[in-house]
Amino acid sequence: MNRKQKRLWMAVSLSLFTACPLAVEAAGNGSSVEGQTEAIEEYALDDIVVTATRTPVEGAKADANLTVVTAEQIARNHYRDVTDVMRDVPGVTVHQYALAGYNNSNGLYINGSDDVVILVDGVKQNYAGGKAASLASAMKDLDNIERIEVLRGSASTLYGSDAKGGVINIITKKVNRLKTKIQAAYGSYEHQQYSVANEGRMGDFDWRVMYQKDKSGDFSDAHGNTTPSKLDADSVDLHAGYDLSKASRLAFNFHAYKDTDKWQALYEYLRGDPISDGRYDTFNWDMVYDAKIDDTTKNQLVIARSKYYYALREGTPRQYALDVWGWKISDQFDKKLGDHLLTAGFEFTRDETRSPASSVLINRSYYLQDQWGIAPEVKLTAGIRHDRNSGFGSHNSPSISIGYDIDSATHFYASYSEYFLTPSPSNLFHPIYGNRNMKPESGHTKEVGINHDFGHGLNVSAHYFQRQSKDRIGYNRRIGRYANVGDEGAHGWDVQLVKRFDKHVQTRLSYTRLNVTATDDREANRDGYLPIGQWNFGVDYENRGFDASLSARGYIDRPGAKKDPIGAFFPTSTYWVFDLALNYQMTQNAKVFFKVNNLFNQFYAEHSNARVQWGGAAEQWWTSPGRNFMLGVEYSF
Repeated sequence: MNRKQKRLWMAVSLSLFTACPLAVEAAGNGSSVEGQTEAIEEYALDDIVVTATRTPVEGAKADANLTVVTAEQIARNHYRDVTDVMRDVPGVTVHQYALAGYNNSNGLYINGSDDVVILVDGVKQNYAGGKAASLASAMKDLDNIERIEVLRGSASTLYGSDAKGGVINIITKKVNRLKTKIQAAYGSYEHQQYSVANEGRMGDFDWRVMYQKDKSGDFSDAHGNTTPSKLDADSVDLHAGYDLSKASRLAFNFHAYKDTDKWQALYEYLRGDPISDGRYDTFNWDMVYDAKIDDTTKNQLVIARSKYYYALREGTPRQYALDVWGWKISDQFDKKLGDHLLTAGFEFTRDETRSPASSVLINRSYYLQDQWGIAPEVKLTAGIRHDRNSGFGSHNSPSISIGYDIDSATHFYASYSEYFLTPSPSNLFHPIYGNRNMKPESGHTKEVGINHDFGHGLNVSAHYFQRQSKDRIGYNRRIGRYANVGDEGAHGWDVQLVKRFDKHVQTRLSYTRLNVTATDDREANRDGYLPIGQWNFGVDYENRGFDASLSARGYIDRPGAKKDPIGAFFPTSTYWVFDLALNYQMTQNAKVFFKVNNLFNQFYAEHSNARVQWGGAAEQWWTSPGRNFMLGVEYSF
């Protein structure tokens, strides 16, 4: 048995070791089989999700590939930010350069695409030229999240451009009582985290205010090599809501994040290059008006303003900066008419890029969707979106899906959707890499899926997708600019299993298979960055004041660019990373927690500079942190 196999066996043994005492405990308590079954069913209820159709639907009946991350999972695992949460979601791949810095070049992929929409309570957060990875890394107020719905598959009909790969919808908690929470944590690499939040309700008015400070320093990989790094970040979140009546509500939300960071690759450090300075500064606010006109009619109006500034190598001749100010106005109208649920809406966005070059892009969108209950067991959903872009004209994006309840425990669906993706201001106007002759990217996705509830807390689902892209937007190394790099195909499948044994123990296991074709700028699977196979495994345990979570990510066949003649692209092409979180509720108000990341000290890298065309050499990696720890305490009153 080799070293990797031993590590995997240790992890599986640990999960079994956790589960076995609980089975003995249940038997010792004399619980009947019937009583155990009732407990399992109680904890296996399906969540109501909204992301697939913008309207509530039972999770097991959704005509989409959806995963829901609950507030309990987030609290138990003590993630750093939303990007960290996504690492444990099937079908999602995260690539970070370092613990700090270079955020706008990090990667967050769903179904092999980094064109992903991020929503907060259904309000789109994306901005022109920004990627989901940088947005998610700036979202720190995890304690205010009720759940995160992750939709895999293009959803441009409802959510517009950037929804080529999928959608991440963050649903926040509803404030119902007065509470203040203080948290402090300290860990490896001088990691410090301090936060304070206050929320409450007085009559029809509710509020929440949160401030968090994050700091970290140099880090070491699993071989003990030190990489210079620094992060000093501040986060502020504010919510205020007012119930105008029993049927209408007005809410104001504000989010701000600002950091200064330093980052460097190990190979740069060893050859004496200076450490790079960076800055990421963002704020956004929105006003949301919800009105229930009658039992069959609802409307939501949103006005939002945002500002994003990102700078790399600030103050040097090689500086790169992206400064975008945006307005968003949207309205969604839902009407129930017999067996039909109609959803109609419009969106207006104005993105003004002030650097690297001054430009304005305006997009107007109109969409219509009909969910038609053809029969009790059959639902047909069809929709179309019309985009009018100031730089790229008009485009229509239709979609259609059919869902069929084979029986009370089995749901099958098939879907087809098209997407439309415009070049960003950076693609067009960057003073060095910009190309004003680019065309929009378009394509379609086909998908089928099945979900079956076996009862006794066991649920299994399987999905297959196929995507075809035309005029893929990328970077052409031959001309040294952004360009349309040809057509790209992608296909893959996944199997997901969730088993709840009782109210104490739940396990989850998934396997994802992905193939992305080569283009003019990349080899297959995005230069081998995207693994052909990916495992996600986890076991959660909860009993009275103690809970624990063991999670693992296995990347299978991630070789890097195989055609590159210089050789070693990544330290290893197949590897596993395990994380362990432990929590103990000391009193009703106080909790302590302990988190171990990279439990078995795996040596790996998520980014590489090993490309001849880019001036790199073999084994020039951005290595990831080795085993590291975090100890913290929470106090609520």
